[in-house]
Amino acid sequence: MNYADIKTIDVQDGTGIRVSIYVSGCHFHCKGCHNKEAWDFNYGKKFDDSTIDYILDLMNHDYIAGLSILGGEPMELANQEGLLPLVKKVKEKYPDKNIWCYTGYKFEEDLLNKMYKEFSFTKGLLENIDIIVDGQFIEEKKLTDLKFRGSTNQKKIDVQASLKQGKEVVLKFGDEARYETPKNPKIIFFKEYSKDESQSSKEIAKESSVISIVNNDSVAELPAYEIKEVKEKIAATGIENRRVEHT
Repeated sequence: MNYADIKTIDVQDGTGIRVSIYVSGCHFHCKGCHNKEAWDFNYGKKFDDSTIDYILDLMNHDYIAGLSILGGEPMELANQEGLLPLVKKVKEKYPDKNIWCYTGYKFEEDLLNKMYKEFSFTKGLLENIDIIVDGQFIEEKKLTDLKFRGSTNQKKIDVQASLKQGKEVVLKFGDEARYETPKNPKIIFFKEYSKDESQSSKEIAKESSVISIVNNDSVAELPAYEIKEVKEKIAATGIENRRVEHT
């Protein structure tokens, strides 16, 4: 197994300050993926025992909340076998730190009901992972500033509770109201009208909802704003291609 990058400080891929590893290899090839270089199973550096020791050393700080595993695709069968020793050693050394894993596979359908029953390394992985964020990235369902995922279809799974109940237990990210509540977000541009009709109107920010126009001693109230719909955009950056040296 190869890995594309290791982040020593990560606050985007799980709660708290984390260490994150991006493994290489993925067959999903999601549209809009910003880690395309990690699709290649041969990309990056070799993952071995020294990599595990390096990650364990990075996590040896009180401010590190846990480990996040991303890709690429961690749950490719070829990658699962390589990751199993890592998650076991993390849990042995840091039982109070949590492990998050991001996968394009569907948790209940692909992992719990299939791989977990067929492969011992899948069983070992799931027994040591706390949170899985499942589902492929769907560009049409992306929103800016989502917590800990890229598109609204992706779910946060409590892995240990799911194993006990034999079905997926879905947790909330905390920002679902943005898209679960039917609404049509808009940005409002306020327009102030000049009393002098010969002057062109200009767009400014204004708190009041109506304004008065004085014209030949008559007063009329008009809306002081116009509404323009603005499509939300996402800003994503790829994983850094820096080389991480460790012994």
